Amino acid sequence: MQKKMSREIEAKIKVPFLGPLAAKLKELNAELLHEVRQVDTYFMDMHKLLHKNDCGLRIRREFIEDGQTATVTFKGARTKGKYKSRPEYETTVIDAETMEKIFESLGYTKRIILEKKRAIWKIDDCSVCLDELPFLGCFIEVEGPDEEAITTVLTKLNLQDEPHISQGYASMMRHKLKQE
Repeated sequence: MQKKMSREIEAKIKVPFLGPLAAKLKELNAELLHEVRQVDTYFMDMHKLLHKNDCGLRIRREFIEDGQTATVTFKGARTKGKYKSRPEYETTVIDAETMEKIFESLGYTKRIILEKKRAIWKIDDCSVCLDELPFLGCFIEVEGPDEEAITTVLTKLNLQDEPHISQGYASMMRHKLKQE
């Protein structure tokens, strides 16, 4: 069973199209690790303490050619910095449906379910995700070990001057649904 505790440091930028970024990544000799369909289920406790404390709890299912995997992730409160940064605890689960039942039995409710297509690239010490989400559009996320590494990759992609989005996809979708 895979376990991970780390600090997530990432820059997220909305882009009109993903094709030019994929072409630029190829030109830079980045490695396409894989393409995946992800379904993220976000949970909330009855007192909304996760939201009040700027935290998140989700189960992510990933559907790849040769099967399905699932992880549980807890994201802690954001810290100040140039890019979004927060503690992240993640572990693989064998049975996502049973994990959902455990969360619900503990008083958590499903808050929102998001589906996205993601292409995951590797360049330098960073992971670059090209994401496409229904209703929200196209985004690039650059996650790395520190702000300097992220800035270097954004510069290589000519995105260093683009505005960053600090909201997660779940918050963006909740906001979008309230508008419609």
